[in-house]
Amino acid sequence: MSTIILRKKIFYYLSLTLFLVGVISWVPYLVLNIQESYGMLTFVFGPIGFYFGYLANNRLLALSNLAMLFSVIPVVIYVYLTKGYIPM
Repeated sequence: MSTIILRKKIFYYLSLTLFLVGVISWVPYLVLNIQESYGMLTFVFGPIGFYFGYLANNRLLALSNLAMLFSVIPVVIYVYLTKGYIPM
């Protein structure tokens, strides 16, 4: 197996792992109602996963990690709407 294909596989799995870690980092806040800031880890893991997805030539993974980077905005809106902070 050539080293280029091996590197792309490594970058692919690293990007996929960082995407899953980004998704899992929101679980304590949204599902378990633990008020810890684990979701802020997406600011660290998102750009790194985006870069690895770019190096793996996988647009879907790169864009998924980029979406995780900006996932704070929909989560904040969801929490404010469900907790009653924003009147409807």
